[in-house]
Amino acid sequence: MVLGLVGSACSAAVDLEGSCTADADCTGTPNAETCTDTNGDTILDTCKCKTGYSANTGNTACIANVVALGEACSLASECTGTTNADLCTASKCACKTGYTANTAGTACIADGFLKGACTSNTGCTGTTNAGTCTSGKCECKTGYKANTGETACEIANGYLEGTCAANTDCTMTTNAGTCTSTKCKCNTGYSANTDNTACKANGALGGKCAANADCTGTTNADVCTATRCVCKSTYTANTAGTACIAAGALKGTCSVAGDCTGTTNANLCTASKCECKSTYTANTAETACIATGALKGLCSANTDCIVTANAGTCTSLKCECDSGYTANADETACSSGNIIFLFSMITKRIADGRTKFP
Repeated sequence: MVLGLVGSACSAAVDLEGSCTADADCTGTPNAETCTDTNGDTILDTCKCKTGYSANTGNTACIANVVALGEACSLASECTGTTNADLCTASKCACKTGYTANTAGTACIADGFLKGACTSNTGCTGTTNAGTCTSGKCECKTGYKANTGETACEIANGYLEGTCAANTDCTMTTNAGTCTSTKCKCNTGYSANTDNTACKANGALGGKCAANADCTGTTNADVCTATRCVCKSTYTANTAGTACIAAGALKGTCSVAGDCTGTTNANLCTASKCECKSTYTANTAETACIATGALKGLCSANTDCIVTANAGTCTSLKCECDSGYTANADETACSSGNIIFLFSMITKRIADGRTKFP
């Protein structure tokens, strides 16, 4: 009789979907440790899977919920369905710090990679050829497009080495108008640069050569090295690869700030190159330093652009000519279309030997 009483006092572990009166009863099935009221009478009666788990088809086990990016969650531990989306924020699984959801909302992209977050071009280093920061996201640079999965940048159709069916398809890269074996190639007399982004005239800076004597196309690029024309000693190629810059000039080489005497207001030596001093910015050709607020100078609003007449429009953080005006060749002034037309007519008449005007 005593043995019978002892046996009845030792309750058996209750499995999933078994009867219970408290959570402590529900120990028979792993992760089914919640005693739940299933009929609305406020009395706990059945063992159920705990939060973050769901019963399998036969009610024999509790399986961890796999909640994907953007789906509802109550705990971060549920967010295991998408790599790097292990935060539960506002009741939805979200990307963890340092990652951003892709356009489709199906993956988390690391900052600095294609489609990842950025604040400037310099932050976009994670994906080859995705070095452009646009609207807070890293995008493929000009001449490239994102692949279907948005994991890499591939050459866009019509650009050098891009897909084509005929010469007429090859219009996006200057001097790359020849379609050969379904790929756009450089025209005769031109050669692709090392990263296949431009066609360089043979004999010019970056173009093909067999000897120094072939390199006559670009001033101070008269050295033939590894079958390519390069800048001679004390000169460095500009960013665009179209000119050779003397040491000490803007974008030229330097060791200390005192070396930078070749270009007015470019007296900073940064990363071994002469750069514009504070409140000045290099012009498009990288031949001069432009004051903040002047044409092509830095700005944050139209009201900053007050230095150059008729250049009162702030676009992409640079002062530009107002509507109806165009920058002159050296980007120092804005002229109206009528003035430019009149000037071109005068120049043509003088060239023709005519000095009288209607």
